[in-house]
Amino acid sequence: MQHASPLWLSATLSLSLFVATPAWAIYKCEADGKVTYSDAACTNAKTINVDTSKGNTGISPPQAVQNKTESQRLARERTKTDKQQIKAQQKAEREAARAKLVEDKQKRKCAQLAQRKKWADDDVRTATIKNLEKARRKSSRVNDQYQAECPA
Repeated sequence: MQHASPLWLSATLSLSLFVATPAWAIYKCEADGKVTYSDAACTNAKTINVDTSKGNTGISPPQAVQNKTESQRLARERTKTDKQQIKAQQKAEREAARAKLVEDKQKRKCAQLAQRKKWADDDVRTATIKNLEKARRKSSRVNDQYQAECPA
């Protein structure tokens, strides 16, 4: 069996001592607005008890409850806002559909009046002398109605 070299032995020994040492006390000191950490107690220091058995939970229970309550409130507000947006969108869609129906109805009416105007103009061109005045009057009235209800 080979013997371990002295360098290897000293490195292994120092590493095992390092791993086996307990955690040293660390002191957090505040002086003149500066925070320092050291292994010696601070001057004019006060002691606080830190329970490390429970581990670091991060947030204290009252704060966790407050955060949960706050997140629930935010969720309710978000839901309320979403519902309002959906209602507004549905209302806008209904109004747009209604406006399209009105526009389509107006287009159909204008197309019908344009057809009547065309027929009245044709009647004036083909009228006999006896019916010419009556055809002109009818054509004028249909033309006036078309221009009143169908701008542009």
